[in-house]
Amino acid sequence: MKSLKLIFVLCALSLFSSVFGQIKLPAVMGSHMVLQQKSDAPVWGWAKANEQVSVTGSWDGQTVIATTGSDGKWMVKLKTPVAGGPYTIKISGKNKIVLEDILIGEVWLCSGQSNM
Repeated sequence: MKSLKLIFVLCALSLFSSVFGQIKLPAVMGSHMVLQQKSDAPVWGWAKANEQVSVTGSWDGQTVIATTGSDGKWMVKLKTPVAGGPYTIKISGKNKIVLEDILIGEVWLCSGQSNM
């Protein structure tokens, strides 16, 4: 019975450690998003502490590398071109995430009356 409990605990710990080390992105970042043209667009997320994360935009093929802090947070800034797309952004570390159908253009946030 003790060996069964030990096996269960070891399996749970191995699953927890593999999930903890995965690169994660915030909800506002994903496929089909629009980034501001001709700017330094921030890309950020979480991963295992001291993990190296590389981010590559398909519009220029340049790779930007960040190392997570002790809290697991990381952030890079991608230089965006003039309006265009669709592009992809590849984020690599322990796992890989590919954001597809990324458009580059003007991003406007407006609020006010309905006849604006």
